[in-house]
Amino acid sequence: MGYFEPQILFAPNMCILLLYAYNIAGIAIPFTFLTFTVHRFCSIVYHTQPFFKKKRWVGICIASQWVILFVISLPFIFRNGPYCSNELWMRIYTCVLSVVVPTLANTILNIMIFIHVRSSSRRINPRTTDTSINTIAQGEKQERQQLVSRRELALLRQMTFTFVVFITGWFPIFAVIIISYFINIDSTISAAFAMVRITSQTVKSKACQPKKTKL
Repeated sequence: MGYFEPQILFAPNMCILLLYAYNIAGIAIPFTFLTFTVHRFCSIVYHTQPFFKKKRWVGICIASQWVILFVISLPFIFRNGPYCSNELWMRIYTCVLSVVVPTLANTILNIMIFIHVRSSSRRINPRTTDTSINTIAQGEKQERQQLVSRRELALLRQMTFTFVVFITGWFPIFAVIIISYFINIDSTISAAFAMVRITSQTVKSKACQPKKTKL
């Protein structure tokens, strides 16, 4: 449409929708990581609650993510000023929502998950070796709990690594967009950062592939 119908593409109403969709697209993947972390946090910390083990909880997480994306992007619609210009506050807003907020939230939740899993693994390791106290059933239960703890830690490490790789490739793009508001940036530099982002997404997709691990 930019080549054939620019008068329709850059109409005031269409520009509002384009910038609205741009913000949603910019923050959708980071909020997907955050949604996954929230789901894992509730499933691990509140594992005694049956609700967090149901598919309904997964559906609520996914639906809540998209509702939040549409709601927090509303400032791009209810704004005053040139409709077809990406203002400075809009660039900063997208950068904060796509990098700063998910990074802080993921870091806090992952630390809480790690502390909970580590404390749980310590609680299930008995200090006494008296076989009369520790029955065979308790030993099997402890082994299963240790296996789950190792799996949770392995998944936590993999998701943390994937998120760091993604943010590493995602943040420079938004930084260049903000800086370009003040100075003219050569297109070669923008293309180089775009390649970094593509590389980070490739690494992320490979890291998300299931691996056979011996636990």
